[in-house]
Amino acid sequence: MAVINEILAIEAFIRTKFPGSLTGKQTIPEKPVEDTFYIRFLGDDRETETRYHFRANREYQIVYVGEWPEDVIPKMDGLSDALYQTERISQGIRVESFSYSQPVESESGGYVSIGMLELVSREARTQTAYPLINHVGITQN
Repeated sequence: MAVINEILAIEAFIRTKFPGSLTGKQTIPEKPVEDTFYIRFLGDDRETETRYHFRANREYQIVYVGEWPEDVIPKMDGLSDALYQTERISQGIRVESFSYSQPVESESGGYVSIGMLELVSREARTQTAYPLINHVGITQN
């Protein structure tokens, strides 16, 4: 699965759990909007598991911005609970781990907590297609 598809799946998951919150992708503005989750791709690590598929381990940063620490902690805790309860973001994307930091006051106002989300997905390798045998005949001598 492509990275952008995973980012969109994470965004859809967050919007389902927190419909009143806003979301942003990859870039955090200088003055972030309060009650917003920002999803950022950090890295990709792939490993061969079999000759037919490989595993993609990807890390994402989930940044939540709130007005007060009392706003930030319940949102990040709720997100953590939701991730571990479902164990999946969407079909084929499994949650490996999620952790988050204490809220810190930002320079532009408000409080920020940074979460680290590790996801695992398995992807099939492209297989060579061979033509099928159309007809097998038997002759006797």
